Amino acid sequence: MAMRMEVDVDALFKAGKILEDALELAWKLLDHGERSGLKIADAVEAHILEHAKPAFPCNVGPDRLAAHFAPTDDRPGSLEGAHLVKIDAGVHVDGWIADAAFTYPFDEEGERLALAAREALLAAAEVIRPGASVADVGKAVSEVAKRHGLKPIVNLGGHEIKQYDLHAGLFVPNVPQGKGTLEEGMIVAVEPFLSTGRGRVEDGSIATIFSLMRPRARGAARQLLDYIRREYRSLPFAEKWVVRRFGSSARLHLYTLVKSGAVYAYPELLEVPGSLVGQFETTFYVDRDGGQPVVDTFKFLAP
Repeated sequence: MAMRMEVDVDALFKAGKILEDALELAWKLLDHGERSGLKIADAVEAHILEHAKPAFPCNVGPDRLAAHFAPTDDRPGSLEGAHLVKIDAGVHVDGWIADAAFTYPFDEEGERLALAAREALLAAAEVIRPGASVADVGKAVSEVAKRHGLKPIVNLGGHEIKQYDLHAGLFVPNVPQGKGTLEEGMIVAVEPFLSTGRGRVEDGSIATIFSLMRPRARGAARQLLDYIRREYRSLPFAEKWVVRRFGSSARLHLYTLVKSGAVYAYPELLEVPGSLVGQFETTFYVDRDGGQPVVDTFKFLAP
């Protein structure tokens, strides 16, 4: 068995505190009436950059848009008329990543989803300990969903995290299935996604988040690829980041890199039209006493 890399716990929890403060900023902006997804994401990322680096772009997900949308200058992501919005962000300190999210409700229907997702995360937190199976975590989430008349999204879930590796091996489902066991010293993000729809997402037509696959390119796109490799390594990055850095031509070069297989494009993930998706997430450090939350997302929507 391969030896587990020793975690820099101080760096991990430092990342968690920076992220917690950034998410609190987003919550306050929403409370004060901000309805531009782009302005919220920019504020979150600016706060993170004052203290560390983003582990991935700030995701803004209204209603049925479950994940993988980072607002751009061309697509600012208006939240007007939405029932809810999910804000999902990440921070890394020397590659040690904290990943967390909350759902902000705009009305009673949105509040039902948000409260249920928060309850599901609390239920999952009770299960996390060395020796627990990922199916146990999924069972805790799905039981909460069932009590609220909602469906857990079967093809979304949490994930193990390693240094500079956001999705590292272990998948943590939102349903009672899957293989794998939590071990002492693991870092895991747990993120219940609950839905009023069918409980499954599909790829949309828009991609605003990307990551490096292989550092090979020719021609004009080579400069952009070299920058991506140096600045982000294998961590996800936003289209708007490179466009703001290199100008509008970066968009063309970016899609050239996607077409060649040098860069991967993450399509937005959507539930069926008319449905709503709620999400709450935090990162846990698994020690002998259980799962220690790296980010306190439970305070959002607290009674």
